[in-house]
Amino acid sequence: MPNRRATVKAAAAAAAAVLAAAAAACGSDAEDSPDLGGTWTAALSTTAEWAAVYPNGHGTAKAESSDGTSVQLTVGGLAGSTEYTAHVHDGECDENPPGGGHWLADPNGEDAAGNIVELSFTTSETGTGEVTESSPLMLDDRAESVVVHAPDAAVTAAGLTGNRVLCGDLDDD
Repeated sequence: MPNRRATVKAAAAAAAAVLAAAAAACGSDAEDSPDLGGTWTAALSTTAEWAAVYPNGHGTAKAESSDGTSVQLTVGGLAGSTEYTAHVHDGECDENPPGGGHWLADPNGEDAAGNIVELSFTTSETGTGEVTESSPLMLDDRAESVVVHAPDAAVTAAGLTGNRVLCGDLDDD
């Protein structure tokens, strides 16, 4: 006759092992989780829609993300004394619209301050500008590009519908 105490102990140990394995896998999206942090650079150029307005538009962006994110942006060839915004986007520049949507720290959250990386700057009289912006948000491998947006007044004055002036795909450094 089998030792009942040994059988109960073996069953309890097996159940504990199954539960531990299930708990370890529970909620694990290791394969689907984005990689956090990194350093990226982008060479920005004028989007097709704005090419006739700013044929010499250009820029560079450098994003570093380790304990929060810092984005350094330099632009030229744009309208002078104009306020622009820029964002990190989740699509590439060859998409329609260029850059896709805003990169969201929480992909299921709102497209709003606190969930996006946004930069604001005003160009000089000659159409150049630069800004460095820091954010507590951590970029991940869903960050694909940096897009500079024209203000509504400039879009209307140019007779265009889209506000994406410059776009550059982020490349790993």
